[in-house]
Amino acid sequence: MHSIMAKRYPVKEEQPHVLEEPAVAYGISAPERVMASTVSVDEYFDELIEKVRQDYANL
Repeated sequence: MHSIMAKRYPVKEEQPHVLEEPAVAYGISAPERVMASTVSVDEYFDELIEKVRQDYANL
């Protein structure tokens, strides 16, 4: 009698997922990238206060 479960598949070795940052991203240094993606504390809290006001206005 032939079993349906008899088919065997090769075991694949799983490679760990690795995410790497490029050494130099398009000629921009690390400090320049950090500064480009940051906002001042004042800007952050201004946006946060505006969102809170909008939430309260929607109540």
